[in-house]
Amino acid sequence: MKKCLSVLVCFSLVLTLLACARPHVTLDRILVENSTESKITGVQVLHEPTKRFGRVNAILPHKSLDIGLTAAKMLAQQAVISWQDGDGQEWSVTVEIPYDRSAAKEGQHMSLIYTIANSGRVTAQLQASR
Repeated sequence: MKKCLSVLVCFSLVLTLLACARPHVTLDRILVENSTESKITGVQVLHEPTKRFGRVNAILPHKSLDIGLTAAKMLAQQAVISWQDGDGQEWSVTVEIPYDRSAAKEGQHMSLIYTIANSGRVTAQLQASR
C-alpha cells in the first residue's frame, strides 16, 4: 500500500511539473545595438546557463551586429554582455532575458535585441521577427 501511494504521489508530481513547464520562445535573430557615442570593442554575449556565446571585434557608434539564426528554442535565462568602450573602460553587465508567453505558445519567431547604452546600461527585449 505504501509503495502504491508513493508511486501515485511521484506520478502526480511529475504531471504537475509538466503542466507548469513554460514553453520556450523561438528565436531566429539576435541583434546587438551600440547606442553609445563611440566604437565599442571586444563585444561578447554569453548566455547562461547554456554557455552559448558570440563575439565580435567592434561595433561602430549607432550601428548594430545582426546575427541571423536557424530558428531555435531559447533555453537561456540571462546573458552576460561584455565590451570595452572608447575610453578603454571594460564593462560586463548581466541582464535577464525577457519572456513572451503568448509568442512561445504560438511558436512565433522572435528577435532578441540587446542595446548597449552610455554609462554601461544594457537592455534586452524581444520583438516579433519580420
